Amino acid sequence: MRVSSLSFLLFFLAGIAGFAYANGAVTGEIQAFIVSTNDEGEEKITLTSEAVPGQVMEFQIVFTNNGDSDVSGIKVVDPIPQNTRYIEKSHDADVAAAFEVSIDGGETFESEPVLRIETQADGTQKQVVVPPEQYTHVRWVTEQGLPSKGGSHKYSYRVAVE
Repeated sequence: MRVSSLSFLLFFLAGIAGFAYANGAVTGEIQAFIVSTNDEGEEKITLTSEAVPGQVMEFQIVFTNNGDSDVSGIKVVDPIPQNTRYIEKSHDADVAAAFEVSIDGGETFESEPVLRIETQADGTQKQVVVPPEQYTHVRWVTEQGLPSKGGSHKYSYRVAVE
């Protein structure tokens, strides 16, 4: 089965279009890449619009502010595409930002590791770590504004295609 990132990209860009419209000159772009390793063991990323099971994809999200004033309070939210699973600790940002995940379709977010209390067969309770395969969304909450006149922030994360 092929996973097309195109429909995911269109969904994400539709969300950004609303953000850009509401805030004037802020624009957003997301690109999908296949992550591979060459014969020397060096990592290579290649722009793509689809993937097949077994591949690793990296999504890179860039917001640019072409306006005349800084924009603050930015929260970047992205759904984990269907037929993929988030790769633990693969997130990155070129700006100070708290990284959070959701396991409930984006209703709530929390820091990693996601912990829950589970009742065991004998009635005792045990704290367990929710595996990254159960993440439905990722989110970055920036600690600084998006600078005016061409300032940009870049965020990325990786998924394994199933």
